Amino acid sequence: MNGSGGASRIDPGPRAGFWSGYLKSLKPLVVEEPIDIWLHRPLGYVLARACMPTPVTPNLITLVSLLFGLACGTAFIVQFPGHLQYGALALVLSAVFDCADGQLARLRGTASPFGRMIDGTADLMVTIAFVGGTGYVLLVRHWEPPAIRYALVAALVAVSVTSSFHTTMYDHFKNVFLRMTVPTYRDAEDFETAQARHDAGKDTKVGVVARFCWPIYLFYVKSQQDYLQWFDPNTAHRLSALPPYDPERARIYARHAEPVLKVWRQWFGPGSLAFGVALAAAFDVFEWYLLFRLVVLNLLFYGYVRPAQQRVSREAFGEMGSPFGVSRG
Repeated sequence: MNGSGGASRIDPGPRAGFWSGYLKSLKPLVVEEPIDIWLHRPLGYVLARACMPTPVTPNLITLVSLLFGLACGTAFIVQFPGHLQYGALALVLSAVFDCADGQLARLRGTASPFGRMIDGTADLMVTIAFVGGTGYVLLVRHWEPPAIRYALVAALVAVSVTSSFHTTMYDHFKNVFLRMTVPTYRDAEDFETAQARHDAGKDTKVGVVARFCWPIYLFYVKSQQDYLQWFDPNTAHRLSALPPYDPERARIYARHAEPVLKVWRQWFGPGSLAFGVALAAAFDVFEWYLLFRLVVLNLLFYGYVRPAQQRVSREAFGEMGSPFGVSRG
């Protein structure tokens, strides 16, 4: 789930060049997905910059992102001329607004745990909408014969589950990298930290929204943490277990982690997933994209990225001479 982190206000006024302001609105480029850098975030920055002098809040932009995501799923399902292409456009706009909410929060210096929770909940709902819409399109096309239908259902379930593993593990290792290498980064939280916020009655002032988001958010961070224990037993399963920032530890971790992180951000982020579905819809090649995610990306994920990430964690924390970064509980 993407946070809206950052603590310092950025001046996007006329004296600040567009591109310099844009770069300042990003997370470190080493963790940003290429499709976000070149498409979603530039458009999101234009939107965020336009909203700076207005009462529009990041949470309102998150809501618009959710509405575009639901519109995408609806367009996939409802048959009308060009419905797949309109769904693709809605999905791209959803991703743009999803980037813009965090960029606006960074520009204003108003990021908060509750804002990140809303953003993550909306991301999950958008994913369910476009994945469900894609599945509907494919099942309508290939309902007969029954053997093809059953095989397709199995493939859809497998791709949905493994794609969720792709994006959640990218999210975790991105946050580990930022925690280890950026002195001020404290945006993401683990399950225990989130549960403590919930038990302390945080964000109760927002009432219905909080009651809706909390169960979804806690389920996400708990399932991420549970899967991580199998995926990489050598890393910190709780972000709060990581050591405080230290320049030498940052140098060591970055040297080990950056090559694998490059693969993570190129192939396994939520922006890449959404844009891939949008392209598949625009050109009506859902079947090929399903096959690509089922076979090619899972071979890359389990055949290369998992063992490489385990090696990174083992060697980086080992070189630091510290077991404190590794939690097997």
